[in-house]
Amino acid sequence: MSARPALLVAVALVSSPVAAPAAERPTVAVVHGDFLGGAGPDTAQISRDRYQAVLHALEAAGIPYEESSDTIVEQWGLPAVPVAIMPYSRAVSDEELRHLRAFLARPARLIVFYTTRDELAADLGATLGPVTREGFPGEFFSLRPPDGRLLGQPDAIALDARTIRPLKPAGGRSYGTWHTVSGHPTAHAGLVVSDHGALVGAPPSADGRPALVQLLRALIGHYAPELWTALAPRDPRRVGPIGRYGSLTDFDAALRANDAEYLAGARADVREAFGLLSSVTALLMEGRQDEAIAASVRARELGQRAWFRSYPSYSPEIRGVWASDTVDGGWDEAIRNLAAAHFNVVFPYMASGAAAYYPSAVIPRCANSQGDPLRDAIAAGRAYGVAVHPRILGFFTMGASAELKERYRAQGRIARRPDGYDMSWLCPSNHDNRQQIIDTAIEMVTTYGADGVQFDYLRYSWKDRCVCATCRERFETETGVHVNNWPEDVLTGSLHGRWLEWRRETITSLLRTVRRRMREVRPDATLSAAVFINWEGHRDSFGQDWKRWIDEGLVDFVSPMTYMADMDRFQQWVTKQEAWAGGKVPVAMGIGPFADIDPQITPQGVLDQIQASRRLGCEGFVLFNYRRALAEDYLPVLALGATGTPAEMATQARQ
Repeated sequence: MSARPALLVAVALVSSPVAAPAAERPTVAVVHGDFLGGAGPDTAQISRDRYQAVLHALEAAGIPYEESSDTIVEQWGLPAVPVAIMPYSRAVSDEELRHLRAFLARPARLIVFYTTRDELAADLGATLGPVTREGFPGEFFSLRPPDGRLLGQPDAIALDARTIRPLKPAGGRSYGTWHTVSGHPTAHAGLVVSDHGALVGAPPSADGRPALVQLLRALIGHYAPELWTALAPRDPRRVGPIGRYGSLTDFDAALRANDAEYLAGARADVREAFGLLSSVTALLMEGRQDEAIAASVRARELGQRAWFRSYPSYSPEIRGVWASDTVDGGWDEAIRNLAAAHFNVVFPYMASGAAAYYPSAVIPRCANSQGDPLRDAIAAGRAYGVAVHPRILGFFTMGASAELKERYRAQGRIARRPDGYDMSWLCPSNHDNRQQIIDTAIEMVTTYGADGVQFDYLRYSWKDRCVCATCRERFETETGVHVNNWPEDVLTGSLHGRWLEWRRETITSLLRTVRRRMREVRPDATLSAAVFINWEGHRDSFGQDWKRWIDEGLVDFVSPMTYMADMDRFQQWVTKQEAWAGGKVPVAMGIGPFADIDPQITPQGVLDQIQASRRLGCEGFVLFNYRRALAEDYLPVLALGATGTPAEMATQARQ
């Protein structure tokens, strides 16, 4: 592998954004909803969280504010500001309502989120519907203007709300209809604006801060036009943060100090951003406010794009994604998207140990599967130059019907716990199970011509299984010991160590056979494994001895599924995994932006983990898993820099 350039992003100067100068008086007041109407501490925390979300969004938007509360407003009213925001005031008292109406009569404006008294909603030109929960994830993903829009209002504000209050204009006008994550409109208005103020049908959330910033900028700019100057910053010292840099000026200085060729695109973006910012003053003076905002926003976008372009692209490198048997948009679209981002391999699961998602001649077909997704994936892969390595989900029974699993149980093929059957898993020592898995792998690389096969779930389901009669017989035969008390002696007794060794060998011997057979029929086909993160512990818990697989040359590369957002923990595990691999095969690190973890990994987080993996010695990465959001929100970011140029598949460990 060629020498890798020093990383600007790896040694980035961490500096704080330069704060905008304070106005003579606060531009807006934010009312903490401390009247809870008898609700308990959970509601109090919700109110604080939503209040803080608005404060943080205002800080990010560069809009100064003054803090208030229901208690203060009830006693003293609101301060002399043009706009006040109520993030969550669920129990407005009569006296507070009187002060709020006096505030509107000054005149001044209110922006109210999610809940308030019906009378106040009517004053703001709308009626509030009942609390409505999303019927499916992403049902209330974004607010889009139905026709006209507010100055500075974007095409879509991605609030991704879990619950909403549907709104109906009653004197006001709808400036936002809820759309699904796929872009389909719903019947619900989510933003109503009138001369007195605005109602937003969803609560503010810290998780959606960029969208909340967009929304508040548009609404406050509508009611306080003198703020357009603040909303269109023209000083590069006040545009930021850009990546890890406090401002565009700081990032520009770092780029100027590094003459690496791969940074040319980032430098060009920053030069263009400076040019746009220099035009803002003239545009504002000419009254062309929307163009001034657009120029400032574009400058910020260019700065962020330059940051993403400052990540280098390497070759050779394994760049993969895991996928299901079917993918959003179909296989042709999915692999076209991957190829456009210079990914070079995809790992769709196409069979478990019990059922196939394609029309296999070896293994029963999953009842819910249709067509031939394996054929379609491979055809698309060949068309766009992306390798397809179908996954076999080891001894898992996913996709098998209840009837099929019952038939397997009657045949002695289902794994046993000490207290009964584990219908989700096959017995790893059963000859028929093993032969079926071997033959499935061979079918994939011969009949279908797959570029390789990857094993996932190549393990036991837990440390106390399988303890069926076949496992007892094979354990005694292959170890030469007799077990008096089964399974106690092997689970907790004197034979426990021998039992763990035998379980590991049972799994490894299957992989050994697959390796030998694939070399006989398709020596060019790749064999890899998606593995658990902790070889030391999991080799006993699950019988997955993947370091031994590497040491014996049974796999061409491994992908540890290191799904965690915390960077310190992630790097600690990558360091261990690289040491276990020992430089014998490539390690394509498993990164989980859509794994079941909290918090989920953002595109920036994925970049950070890719860079950490590269720095710690990995030869590639695999993302979990392909979906439309990956194609739309992650792949374009990676393609700007980290995967900006094509890469051959790494076949050897980097020395």
